[in-house]
Amino acid sequence: MARIKIGVVGCGLIAQMMHLPHLRELADAYEVVALCDVSPATLKHVADRYDVRRRYTDYRDLLKDEIEAIAVLSADSHGQLIVDALRAGKHVFTEKPMCYTLREADEILAAHARAGTVCLVAYMKRYDPAVRYAAPLIRRLPDLRAIQITVLHPSEANQTGHHDLRRFADVPGEAAALLRGEQDRLIREAIGDFTPLERRVFAGNLLSTLVHDINLLRGLSGDPAEVLFTDVWAGGDSLVTCLRYASGVRATLSLHYLWDLAHYEETVTYLGRADRVRLVFPSPFFRNMPTEVIVEGMEDGKAFEKRVTASIKEAFKEELLHFAECVAGGREPETTPAEARGDVLLLHRIFHAIKRPLAT
Repeated sequence: MARIKIGVVGCGLIAQMMHLPHLRELADAYEVVALCDVSPATLKHVADRYDVRRRYTDYRDLLKDEIEAIAVLSADSHGQLIVDALRAGKHVFTEKPMCYTLREADEILAAHARAGTVCLVAYMKRYDPAVRYAAPLIRRLPDLRAIQITVLHPSEANQTGHHDLRRFADVPGEAAALLRGEQDRLIREAIGDFTPLERRVFAGNLLSTLVHDINLLRGLSGDPAEVLFTDVWAGGDSLVTCLRYASGVRATLSLHYLWDLAHYEETVTYLGRADRVRLVFPSPFFRNMPTEVIVEGMEDGKAFEKRVTASIKEAFKEELLHFAECVAGGREPETTPAEARGDVLLLHRIFHAIKRPLAT
C-alpha cells in the first residue's frame, strides 16, 4: 500500500500528544509532508521535531500543497476547513467537534458527496477494542433498565505533565481576534445570543467533552426520543442531562470538572435487571492504557463479575489505521460526517433543555 501524503492542521495538545507520534509509528501507511498552525513558534517547534519542511500558518495555503489527505486537529468548529478540504479533493480525518451548527454539517455533507473522498470524524472511543468487545454484549443485554455515563474531569495540567508538550503564546493579535470572532458567530448561529457561561457550556462541556460520549451512546443505542432535562451548576463545572428512549429506558450523562483532583474517571454503564456491562475508560491524555470491560451477571443463583482487557491497542492509533484502510480501499469509515451531524443535533437539544437561564 502506497503511503498517504498527509498534511496536519493544528499542532497543539492532541497533535503533539497523540496523532503525530502515532503517524510517525505508522510510517508504512503515512508520510507527514506539511504542517499548519496559527502559532509560528509552535509550528517551528513541532515541524523541527518531526523534520517536516513544508510549513504554513494558513490552512488554505496547505490545501494547495501536493497532499492527498488532511488531518484537522485544531480547536473549536472545523466546519469551513472541512468543506474547503473536501472541495480541494482531499481525504479528511477530523477531530471533534466536526462543527457547531447544522448549516455547517449540511455543507460538509454536500461537499463530501461531491468530492467522493473519505471523511472520517475521529471519535476514538468507537475504535477502542474494548468498545468493539462490549458492543454485542450490550446489544444483547436482556431487560435493559438504564444507561449511566459519568465523566469526572481533572484539570488539563493534572493529566498532561508527563508529556513534552510545547505551546507558545505568539498567535498574532489580529488572527486570534478573527478566529474568536468566527467561533462566536457560529455559536450565536447555533444557540442565539449567549452569556460567557452559555458559551462555555455549549462549546466546552457539550461540543468538546461530552460529544465523545454522545457519539458512543448513539452508536450503541441509537437516538433517544426525548431530552427530559439538562441542569448546570457550579459555574458550569457540573452538568447532568437525562434522555428518554422510546422503550422507556433512561440515559443519564453526568459531567463534573474536578480541577484539583488528579484522577480521571469515565464510565459507560448499561444496567439490566440481572446483568450489567460497564466500560471504564482511561484518561484520554494517556497513551497505551487499555479500557476495561466489566461484565456482571447471575449463574445458578450466584453473582459473578468478569473483568476483560480486550486488547492493549491504542484507540487513537486504531482510528488512524482505519482511515488509511478506507483511503486505500475507497470504503466509507465507521464514523461518518452524517453520523456526526446527528451528534450535533442531539447536543443542541441537550443545550436547549436547560431549565433556567445561564446568566453568568
